Amino acid sequence: MAEGNLILDEIVRRRSGRAFSSRPIERDKVHSILEAGRWAPSCSNTQAWQYIVIQEHEDLAKAHDALSRGNAWGKNAPLMVVVAAAEDGGCPAHNLPYFMMDVGLTVQNMLIQAVHVGLMGHPTAGWDEHKLKEILAIPESYRIVTVVFFGYEGNIEDLDERTREKEKKRSSRRPLEEIVHWEKW
Repeated sequence: MAEGNLILDEIVRRRSGRAFSSRPIERDKVHSILEAGRWAPSCSNTQAWQYIVIQEHEDLAKAHDALSRGNAWGKNAPLMVVVAAAEDGGCPAHNLPYFMMDVGLTVQNMLIQAVHVGLMGHPTAGWDEHKLKEILAIPESYRIVTVVFFGYEGNIEDLDERTREKEKKRSSRRPLEEIVHWEKW
């Protein structure tokens, strides 16, 4: 790929894998992922996000209790980052919940940085918010927007059959011609 496309290459290589190795992630790699997230743009520079970083085995086990069954594969990941934001902490423009978009931007930066340092990241949407907030002592005024698992790629054979089948499928994207409108719709 041409030099100007290096970041595009990492974006294209990014995937939400489910087969994680339990191998611990080096602290400098974790820090670089969090730093990439910190530098994400946000509406009016509100930076409404908060990261709860969970690496300790005991804490991970407690947090896993709040996950839906569909995210059981995440138990192998050595790093969980819960991203929360205050609903009223974001940009008030147009009466839209911009904090959600801001969290999406910070998570995307983290996912791309994970690829850059040789890791996988997988954002999820299945958890019991009340239970997870209680376990992690997240203030009531915050919403958990996503839970992201990070780790080295593991063995697909360690997954249950249903998840293994999902893992074998590679996602694709619609062609630009289907989603881009020049000047007008």
